[in-house]
Amino acid sequence: MGDTTITAVDGTDALAFVIIRPGKTEGGVSIEAVANGLSKRSAAYVLRQVADMWDAEAGQ
Repeated sequence: MGDTTITAVDGTDALAFVIIRPGKTEGGVSIEAVANGLSKRSAAYVLRQVADMWDAEAGQ
């Protein structure tokens, strides 16, 4: 992977966030996810919509 950098995000108005980082094992990932003010079911629905858009953009 590339160099480690520091990124600041102002999430004070965020209902949810997901951070995906490289994992400790080859090909693995580490996921940090929080949903406050939005049900986990609703957050999952939004994430599915994003995944569908990314798939469409990738021509899948």
